[in-house]
Amino acid sequence: MRKLRLVRIPRHLIIAASSWLSKIIIAGVQLVSVKFLLEILGEESYAVFTLLT
Repeated sequence: MRKLRLVRIPRHLIIAASSWLSKIIIAGVQLVSVKFLLEILGEESYAVFTLLT
Protein backbone atom coordinates (compact mmCIF):
# COMPACT_ATOMS: atom_id res chain seq x y z
CA MET A 1 0.00 0.00 0.00
CA ARG A 2 1.39 3.39 -1.01
CA LYS A 3 1.39 6.31 1.37
CA LEU A 4 0.00 9.57 0.12
CA ARG A 5 2.45 12.42 0.11
CA LEU A 6 1.07 15.79 1.15
CA VAL A 7 1.91 18.67 -1.13
CA ARG A 8 3.25 21.70 0.70
CA ILE A 9 1.91 24.90 -0.76
CA PRO A 10 4.13 27.91 -0.13
CA ARG A 11 2.71 30.41 2.33
CA HIS A 12 2.88 33.34 -0.10
CA LEU A 13 0.68 31.46 -2.60
CA ILE A 14 -1.93 30.78 0.08
CA ILE A 15 -1.95 34.45 1.04
CA ALA A 16 -2.22 35.59 -2.60
CA ALA A 17 -5.03 33.11 -3.32
CA SER A 18 -6.99 34.19 -0.25
CA SER A 19 -6.57 37.83 -1.27
CA TRP A 20 -7.93 37.14 -4.77
CA LEU A 21 -10.83 35.13 -3.35
CA SER A 22 -11.65 38.00 -1.00
CA LYS A 23 -11.62 40.50 -3.89
CA ILE A 24 -13.93 38.29 -5.95
CA ILE A 25 -16.38 37.94 -3.05
CA ILE A 26 -16.34 41.70 -2.37
CA ALA A 27 -17.00 42.47 -6.06
CA GLY A 28 -19.95 40.06 -6.09
CA VAL A 29 -21.43 41.57 -2.94
CA GLN A 30 -21.08 45.07 -4.39
CA LEU A 31 -22.89 44.07 -7.59
CA VAL A 32 -25.75 42.54 -5.62
CA SER A 33 -25.99 45.52 -3.26
CA VAL A 34 -26.08 48.04 -6.13
CA LYS A 35 -28.94 46.16 -7.78
CA PHE A 36 -30.77 45.85 -4.46
CA LEU A 37 -30.35 49.53 -3.58
CA LEU A 38 -31.41 50.65 -7.07
CA GLU A 39 -34.63 48.66 -6.73
CA ILE A 40 -35.38 50.09 -3.29
CA LEU A 41 -34.27 53.71 -3.71
CA GLY A 42 -34.75 54.38 -7.41
CA GLU A 43 -32.19 56.03 -9.66
CA GLU A 44 -32.34 59.57 -8.28
CA SER A 45 -32.21 58.59 -4.60
CA TYR A 46 -29.44 56.11 -5.31
CA ALA A 47 -27.44 58.85 -7.05
CA VAL A 48 -27.80 61.06 -3.96
CA PHE A 49 -26.83 58.12 -1.74
CA THR A 50 -23.67 57.44 -3.74
CA LEU A 51 -22.66 61.10 -3.71
CA LEU A 52 -23.07 61.32 0.07
CA THR A 53 -21.27 58.10 0.95
